[in-house]
Amino acid sequence: MTRWARLTWQAAEPAALAADLGPRLGVAPGPHPTLDGAFVLPLGDAEVEVVPWRRESPSDAPCSDGRLVFEPIEGGAPDPIVHGPPPLRLAGIGWSTVELDRAEIELEAWLAGPPPDPDDDGREPHLGARARVRVTSGLPGDALVLLEPVTEGRVAASLARDGEGPCAIYVWPHGGLDAWLEGARDRRVTVSAVHPGPFGRSVLLLPATMAGPFVIVVEHGRPSSGRPGPATIGA
Repeated sequence: MTRWARLTWQAAEPAALAADLGPRLGVAPGPHPTLDGAFVLPLGDAEVEVVPWRRESPSDAPCSDGRLVFEPIEGGAPDPIVHGPPPLRLAGIGWSTVELDRAEIELEAWLAGPPPDPDDDGREPHLGARARVRVTSGLPGDALVLLEPVTEGRVAASLARDGEGPCAIYVWPHGGLDAWLEGARDRRVTVSAVHPGPFGRSVLLLPATMAGPFVIVVEHGRPSSGRPGPATIGA
Protein backbone atom coordinates (compact mmCIF):
# COMPACT_ATOMS: atom_id res chain seq x y z
CA MET A 1 0.00 0.00 0.00
CA THR A 2 1.15 3.54 -0.73
CA ARG A 3 1.22 5.91 2.22
CA TRP A 4 0.49 9.57 1.49
CA ALA A 5 1.17 10.88 5.00
CA ARG A 6 3.53 10.13 7.86
CA LEU A 7 2.68 10.39 11.55
CA THR A 8 5.11 12.57 13.50
CA TRP A 9 5.28 13.21 17.22
CA GLN A 10 6.77 16.67 17.55
CA ALA A 11 8.66 17.25 20.77
CA ALA A 12 11.01 19.81 22.29
CA GLU A 13 13.47 16.98 23.07
CA PRO A 14 12.91 14.07 20.65
CA ALA A 15 15.78 12.00 22.04
CA ALA A 16 14.40 12.16 25.58
CA LEU A 17 10.85 11.33 24.43
CA ALA A 18 11.97 8.37 22.30
CA ALA A 19 14.22 7.06 25.09
CA ASP A 20 11.30 7.22 27.54
CA LEU A 21 8.44 6.02 25.34
CA GLY A 22 10.18 3.13 23.58
CA PRO A 23 11.16 1.14 26.70
CA ARG A 24 7.77 1.74 28.32
CA LEU A 25 6.04 0.30 25.26
CA GLY A 26 8.58 -2.48 24.85
CA VAL A 27 10.01 -1.43 21.48
CA ALA A 28 13.46 -0.16 20.53
CA PRO A 29 13.47 3.30 18.92
CA GLY A 30 16.01 3.83 16.18
CA PRO A 31 17.57 6.91 14.58
CA HIS A 32 15.61 8.55 11.81
CA PRO A 33 17.11 7.57 8.42
CA THR A 34 17.06 11.10 6.98
CA LEU A 35 16.46 13.63 9.77
CA ASP A 36 19.15 14.50 12.32
CA GLY A 37 17.92 14.65 15.90
CA ALA A 38 14.84 12.55 15.13
CA PHE A 39 13.92 8.95 15.96
CA VAL A 40 11.57 6.25 14.74
CA LEU A 41 9.29 4.06 16.86
CA PRO A 42 8.68 0.86 14.83
CA LEU A 43 5.07 -0.32 15.03
CA GLY A 44 4.72 -3.17 12.56
CA ASP A 45 4.16 -1.91 9.03
CA ALA A 46 3.83 1.65 10.35
CA GLU A 47 6.09 4.06 12.20
CA VAL A 48 5.80 7.04 14.50
CA GLU A 49 8.54 9.57 13.78
CA VAL A 50 9.64 11.47 16.91
CA VAL A 51 10.88 14.78 15.50
CA PRO A 52 11.89 18.24 16.74
CA TRP A 53 9.08 20.70 17.39
CA ARG A 54 8.09 22.62 14.25
CA ARG A 55 6.73 26.06 15.02
CA GLU A 56 3.63 27.05 13.07
CA SER A 57 3.80 30.63 14.36
CA PRO A 58 6.18 32.73 16.50
CA SER A 59 4.04 32.02 19.55
CA ASP A 60 3.83 28.26 18.91
CA ALA A 61 5.87 27.05 21.87
CA PRO A 62 6.41 23.31 22.48
CA CYS A 63 3.81 21.52 24.62
CA SER A 64 5.09 19.55 27.58
CA ASP A 65 4.50 16.13 25.96
CA GLY A 66 4.59 17.27 22.34
CA ARG A 67 1.87 16.79 19.71
CA LEU A 68 0.90 14.38 16.94
CA VAL A 69 0.87 15.70 13.37
CA PHE A 70 0.14 14.11 9.99
CA GLU A 71 2.68 15.34 7.44
CA PRO A 72 2.26 14.76 3.68
CA ILE A 73 4.63 12.49 1.75
CA GLU A 74 5.26 13.99 -1.66
CA GLY A 75 4.81 11.28 -4.26
CA GLY A 76 3.83 8.73 -1.62
CA ALA A 77 5.90 5.96 -0.03
CA PRO A 78 5.53 2.19 0.48
CA ASP A 79 4.85 0.61 3.85
CA PRO A 80 7.97 -0.27 5.86
CA ILE A 81 9.20 -3.83 5.35
CA VAL A 82 8.52 -6.04 8.38
CA HIS A 83 10.64 -9.13 9.10
CA GLY A 84 8.73 -11.46 11.41
CA PRO A 85 5.89 -10.62 13.83
CA PRO A 86 6.48 -7.17 15.37
CA PRO A 87 6.15 -6.78 19.16
CA LEU A 88 3.70 -3.91 18.62
CA ARG A 89 1.51 -2.87 15.69
CA LEU A 90 -0.15 0.48 15.08
CA ALA A 91 -3.82 -0.52 15.25
CA GLY A 92 -5.19 2.98 14.81
CA ILE A 93 -4.86 6.71 15.27
CA GLY A 94 -7.28 8.75 17.36
CA TRP A 95 -8.58 11.93 15.70
CA SER A 96 -10.21 14.51 17.98
CA THR A 97 -13.20 16.42 16.62
CA VAL A 98 -16.15 18.42 17.89
CA GLU A 99 -18.51 16.68 15.44
CA LEU A 100 -18.14 13.09 14.24
CA ASP A 101 -20.36 13.37 11.16
CA ARG A 102 -18.60 16.46 9.80
CA ALA A 103 -15.13 15.04 10.50
CA GLU A 104 -16.05 11.82 8.71
CA ILE A 105 -17.12 13.79 5.62
CA GLU A 106 -13.97 15.94 5.65
CA LEU A 107 -11.70 12.90 6.03
CA GLU A 108 -13.52 10.74 3.47
CA ALA A 109 -10.55 10.72 1.06
CA TRP A 110 -8.52 8.85 3.72
CA LEU A 111 -11.24 6.37 4.68
CA ALA A 112 -12.10 3.00 3.16
CA GLY A 113 -15.07 0.67 3.30
CA PRO A 114 -18.71 1.54 3.91
CA PRO A 115 -19.46 4.01 6.70
CA PRO A 116 -20.73 2.37 9.90
CA ASP A 117 -24.17 2.95 11.36
CA PRO A 118 -23.87 5.94 13.74
CA ASP A 119 -26.05 4.01 16.18
CA ASP A 120 -23.11 1.60 16.55
CA ASP A 121 -20.70 4.31 17.73
CA GLY A 122 -18.79 3.12 20.76
CA ARG A 123 -17.07 4.87 23.64
CA GLU A 124 -13.46 5.65 24.48
CA PRO A 125 -13.61 5.75 28.30
CA HIS A 126 -9.90 6.55 28.68
CA LEU A 127 -10.41 9.82 26.81
CA GLY A 128 -14.00 10.75 27.67
CA ALA A 129 -15.21 10.45 24.10
CA ARG A 130 -17.68 8.88 21.71
CA ALA A 131 -15.77 6.84 19.14
CA ARG A 132 -16.39 5.96 15.50
CA VAL A 133 -13.85 3.66 13.82
CA ARG A 134 -13.11 3.73 10.08
CA VAL A 135 -10.56 1.70 8.12
CA THR A 136 -7.91 4.00 6.64
CA SER A 137 -6.49 4.25 3.16
CA GLY A 138 -3.10 5.86 2.64
CA LEU A 139 -2.46 6.71 6.30
CA PRO A 140 -0.27 4.93 8.89
CA GLY A 141 -2.09 2.32 10.93
CA ASP A 142 -5.12 0.23 10.10
CA ALA A 143 -7.89 2.54 11.32
CA LEU A 144 -8.80 6.09 12.17
CA VAL A 145 -10.73 6.47 15.42
CA LEU A 146 -12.86 9.62 15.31
CA LEU A 147 -13.28 10.93 18.86
CA GLU A 148 -15.95 13.42 19.95
CA PRO A 149 -15.90 14.50 23.61
CA VAL A 150 -18.81 13.51 25.83
CA THR A 151 -17.21 14.73 29.09
CA GLU A 152 -14.75 17.42 30.12
CA GLY A 153 -12.04 14.82 29.72
CA ARG A 154 -8.87 14.24 27.74
CA VAL A 155 -10.25 14.67 24.22
CA ALA A 156 -11.95 17.91 25.27
CA ALA A 157 -8.63 19.13 26.69
CA SER A 158 -6.79 18.13 23.51
CA LEU A 159 -9.30 20.03 21.38
CA ALA A 160 -8.97 23.12 23.56
CA ARG A 161 -5.19 23.11 23.23
CA ASP A 162 -4.52 21.83 19.70
CA GLY A 163 -7.83 21.88 17.84
CA GLU A 164 -9.01 18.98 15.69
CA GLY A 165 -6.50 16.40 14.53
CA PRO A 166 -4.52 13.34 15.65
CA CYS A 167 -4.34 13.07 19.43
CA ALA A 168 -3.77 9.38 20.23
CA ILE A 169 -2.17 6.20 18.98
CA TYR A 170 -3.62 2.73 19.55
CA VAL A 171 -1.00 -0.03 19.66
CA TRP A 172 -1.63 -3.76 19.61
CA PRO A 173 0.86 -6.20 21.20
CA HIS A 174 1.50 -9.28 19.06
CA GLY A 175 1.48 -11.43 22.20
CA GLY A 176 -1.83 -10.05 23.49
CA LEU A 177 -2.73 -7.41 26.05
CA ASP A 178 -2.38 -9.62 29.13
CA ALA A 179 1.15 -10.71 28.19
CA TRP A 180 2.07 -7.09 27.47
CA LEU A 181 0.69 -6.04 30.88
CA GLU A 182 2.76 -8.72 32.59
CA GLY A 183 5.89 -7.42 30.86
CA ALA A 184 4.91 -3.85 31.70
CA ARG A 185 4.74 -4.76 35.38
CA ASP A 186 8.25 -6.21 35.17
CA ARG A 187 9.43 -2.96 33.54
CA ARG A 188 7.62 -0.96 36.26
CA VAL A 189 5.43 0.73 33.66
CA THR A 190 2.36 2.55 34.95
CA VAL A 191 -0.96 2.14 33.14
CA SER A 192 -4.60 2.95 33.79
CA ALA A 193 -7.30 0.51 34.77
CA VAL A 194 -8.45 -1.81 31.99
CA HIS A 195 -11.51 -0.53 30.13
CA PRO A 196 -13.38 -1.63 27.00
CA GLY A 197 -12.92 0.58 23.97
CA PRO A 198 -12.87 0.62 20.16
CA PHE A 199 -10.40 -2.30 20.00
CA GLY A 200 -11.67 -4.29 22.98
CA ARG A 201 -10.01 -4.23 26.40
CA SER A 202 -7.35 -1.54 26.66
CA VAL A 203 -5.14 0.50 28.97
CA LEU A 204 -3.88 4.07 28.79
CA LEU A 205 -0.13 4.49 29.17
CA LEU A 206 0.63 6.70 32.19
CA PRO A 207 1.64 9.32 33.03
CA ALA A 208 -0.31 11.23 30.39
CA THR A 209 -0.96 14.93 30.35
CA MET A 210 -4.62 15.94 30.21
CA ALA A 211 -4.30 17.19 26.62
CA GLY A 212 -2.14 14.36 25.27
CA PRO A 213 -0.84 12.93 23.09
CA PHE A 214 -2.20 9.62 24.39
CA VAL A 215 -0.94 6.06 23.94
CA ILE A 216 -3.49 3.27 24.36
CA VAL A 217 -2.50 -0.41 24.35
CA VAL A 218 -5.32 -2.61 23.05
CA GLU A 219 -6.40 -6.24 23.07
CA HIS A 220 -7.33 -6.58 19.39
CA GLY A 221 -5.61 -5.42 16.22
CA ARG A 222 -8.96 -4.82 14.54
CA PRO A 223 -11.90 -2.77 15.81
CA SER A 224 -14.39 -4.47 18.09
CA SER A 225 -17.92 -4.81 16.79
CA GLY A 226 -20.80 -3.04 18.49
CA ARG A 227 -20.76 -1.23 21.76
CA PRO A 228 -18.26 -2.16 24.49
CA GLY A 229 -19.34 -4.14 27.49
CA PRO A 230 -18.68 -3.34 31.17
CA ALA A 231 -15.22 -2.26 32.27
CA THR A 232 -12.91 -4.76 33.90
CA ILE A 233 -10.71 -4.35 36.92
CA GLY A 234 -7.44 -2.60 36.18
CA ALA A 235 -4.04 -4.13 36.49
